[in-house]
Amino acid sequence: MNMDIEIEKQNYRFKYRVSGILIKNDRVLCVRINNNKFFCLPGGHVELNEDTIDAIIREFKEETGIDVYVKRLLYVVENFFDSNNVKCHELGFYYLLDTKDNININNFTKIEWDNTYLEFKWLDINSIANFKPEFLKNNVLNNLPNKLEHIIIKNNKIIEKNLKK
Repeated sequence: MNMDIEIEKQNYRFKYRVSGILIKNDRVLCVRINNNKFFCLPGGHVELNEDTIDAIIREFKEETGIDVYVKRLLYVVENFFDSNNVKCHELGFYYLLDTKDNININNFTKIEWDNTYLEFKWLDINSIANFKPEFLKNNVLNNLPNKLEHIIIKNNKIIEKNLKK
């Protein structure tokens, strides 16, 4: 039984997700799914009765085989976008991760149980192109925030960042 927290109603979809930022030697681990034109961060859906920390550790292990631990939560992102005529609302938690052991930073691929093709690459944090979400592209990964940031994105435009009273 699929326990992912994802709701679909008519032409609307809500997703509750986690993503992990793992940086080694000025490279960040990214994934391209089914030969898409863009890369993104590894992660996935939070499951029912699972907190986001357990979810990112589980997702990273499932997708990459890498044991990680959470250093800190960097971003809470509310992302609103259209995908194939479906209005999507995604709530994402972005964690800075590290590994328990030394790891190789070699690129690799994986085919998941549902035949999803995953291409993992270690991309230079100073020159990431063809990457989503957009807010992480422009030298953000080499200048991570010191405190938690709340970001609201509507159709690829940042509407609010660190709301002020």
